[in-house]
Amino acid sequence: MIFFYQLLFLILTYFVSSIPFGLILTKFFLNKDVRQSGSGNIGATNVVRIAGKKIGFLTLILDGAKGMVMLIAARFIFSNTSHLHSYLALIAFISVIGHVFPIYLNFKGGKGVATTIAVLLALDPAVGFLTIIFWIMAFLMFRISSIASLVATLSAVLLSIHYDSPASQLVLCIALFILITIRHKENIVRLLVGEENKM
Repeated sequence: MIFFYQLLFLILTYFVSSIPFGLILTKFFLNKDVRQSGSGNIGATNVVRIAGKKIGFLTLILDGAKGMVMLIAARFIFSNTSHLHSYLALIAFISVIGHVFPIYLNFKGGKGVATTIAVLLALDPAVGFLTIIFWIMAFLMFRISSIASLVATLSAVLLSIHYDSPASQLVLCIALFILITIRHKENIVRLLVGEENKM
């Protein structure tokens, strides 16, 4: 029976994390479709370009919160189950998948960075916090969001190794780094030719 409830919670996690807050906020406040401007992405970086820092920051918080809330809820609801950490790592991965491939937008979503960092913070506060620090340092150094995102997600892998984190967390971090690298493939091409925009 517990397996059935865990499966239902995974499905719920996907639907909650698929909520496209960047699109909703720009539609509500500006009556604009963020997908039709800038990079066409629904994430916070493009929302900042289209709608300004306040709405962009709110998008960042909500995109992170939707994954974090589900992971914290799962930790509480299934606290007495075996292999809890592995299940939480799966919840974290599904949260990012929901943001990147949202059912509400024909599976065309954001790049998953905010959600990734938020679920890491909920799963392992030390690694999550240091991942944020690496993102900030890389962004301040280069002023390019894509570089900061790639540095941060790679740092999560290295930090998980350094702190001898559970295998499920290391697998999660590697999977998320690969996913986010793929989602940034166009940014990487622009970086290589020196055409990536700074913020």
